[in-house]
Amino acid sequence: MAYTVSSRSNRPMARPTRGTIDVVWARDLSRCFRCSIMLHYGQGGYSVHHRQPRGMGGSSDPEINGPANLLLLCGSGVTGCHGWVESNRPEATDLGLLVSRNSRYSPIEVPVQRWGGQMVRLSDDGGVEIVG
Repeated sequence: MAYTVSSRSNRPMARPTRGTIDVVWARDLSRCFRCSIMLHYGQGGYSVHHRQPRGMGGSSDPEINGPANLLLLCGSGVTGCHGWVESNRPEATDLGLLVSRNSRYSPIEVPVQRWGGQMVRLSDDGGVEIVG
């Protein structure tokens, strides 16, 4: 697990490792998980979105930074599909794009809708299981 230091608290906080991000890019086929637009690593215009938010100051919980909790989305937190998720939180939660920190279910248990309307369950090894 890679760690950086939070500028707010000077305590370490976990971030997804390069290997985990590579798994997410491969699983999502270099496409936005919501709209399927092709994304290009290193060229910007995308975000690695946490379905279950890290919270203020981050989290050292390894599940928070696992592939089942991460989605490749176009845009930033205010633009593109990532902006849509952040601006439409109730609907994004219904679609599994967000998982409440207060949920009794972990992201690995919550199906998520990907482009084309298909509901899938994500695993931490990069697998995708079609649901229903």
